Amino acid sequence: MVASRPRIGHVLLLLPLAGVVACLVWRAGSVREDPAEVLRALRAAAGPTLPEPSTCGAASRSEPERYDRETLYTFIDGAAEGYLARGFQRCIVASYTFSDSAGPPLEAVVEVYRFAESLGATSLFEEERPKGATPLPGPAGGVTDGTVLLAVAGRDLLKATVVSGADGRAALEKIAAAWAAGVTP
Repeated sequence: MVASRPRIGHVLLLLPLAGVVACLVWRAGSVREDPAEVLRALRAAAGPTLPEPSTCGAASRSEPERYDRETLYTFIDGAAEGYLARGFQRCIVASYTFSDSAGPPLEAVVEVYRFAESLGATSLFEEERPKGATPLPGPAGGVTDGTVLLAVAGRDLLKATVVSGADGRAALEKIAAAWAAGVTP
């Protein structure tokens, strides 16, 4: 058998294939995602987060508990319907202990709720706002009465309640600041 040399017809058959390859290479380069944007999206999809104890001055934190639409009632039986009606998606809860040499330890239960839209978090913030609550200083944008703290960031609602110890305003302010610093916009 005699080997034939490539002719113009063969080259013309390869041109569309080369065009498709060039198009795919060009498209892949233009669609490349910014790694920071991808990480931000993954964190947002992962659910709400609690501040680390060291970032808010707490001596310790209990193991976080997580709740979703099916299990929320086990945490807040009776009030779960109001949360679900506002688009509740997920929640994370933990107890923080603050040690002070001047008195007994202060314990606060910290809850962060994630809603489908920011309107859900904002409306619950307005409904549960304590009477006599004053705005917190700094970026947290929350309010506290010294016992209960509420703050909103996008679709997330932070709620912290002092369950034992003296006036917890200072500890609640630290929790709010640490949470605001770690919230994904």
